Amino acid sequence: MDKISTFQLRNPNHLIRQIGQRIREHRKARGWSQAELAERAGLSLSTLKLLEREGKGSLQRLAKVAVILDLDEGLRQLFSGTPSYASLDEVQATHRRSDRSR
Repeated sequence: MDKISTFQLRNPNHLIRQIGQRIREHRKARGWSQAELAERAGLSLSTLKLLEREGKGSLQRLAKVAVILDLDEGLRQLFSGTPSYASLDEVQATHRRSDRSR
């Protein structure tokens, strides 16, 4: 895969649009309308539409929708792991940066 294709897959805008599409898929799998999910999550319909269509919205709104769609466990696990390092040099550099900030 070339660098441009890799960047497109890792592009933040692409990622948030995918999240919005997945929200839509999970909503439809439950047989809910956008209005029904918006009401259950305590969001305005226009906010939910924007979240589904463009992936735009706050983390708080994403969390509300995730809880209602029973997807919050995946969201909790997103940053729960310990960071991994590619090399010992990377570990040492991280520790040097944190020591300087103290």
